[in-house]
Amino acid sequence: MTGGALENLMAVARAWEDACRSGDNARIVDLLTDDAAVWYNFQPDVHHSKAGYRAILDASDKTFTKRTYTDMRLNFHPGGFVEQATLSGDTPQGQVEIPFLLVATVEGGRISRLAEYFDSTILHQAGLAPA
Repeated sequence: MTGGALENLMAVARAWEDACRSGDNARIVDLLTDDAAVWYNFQPDVHHSKAGYRAILDASDKTFTKRTYTDMRLNFHPGGFVEQATLSGDTPQGQVEIPFLLVATVEGGRISRLAEYFDSTILHQAGLAPA
């Protein structure tokens, strides 16, 4: 990977982290390509569109509040980045901490694919994942 390519990936990853930490859903989805696909390990047969992802984020604002990210770590690979972190917040069942891993594919300075792996046991116990 050339220095310029790495710098571009780093810029997208930093923008992604900043947007996620801000909690601004519009800012988050603005980093996606128009034809982006978002996949979750707890819905393995479903690929969400950019609009579908926005709807998921907006719905989670009602059931998962005061979100914070800790232990954010980034690793870069040709074509994208991997983020590892813990997402914490309040749910109707109480506070939860959910370890996760996100694999992002970057094309043309925007994210074209996200694969998100959450600890599904915690998600289900907190009522944050479809049954």
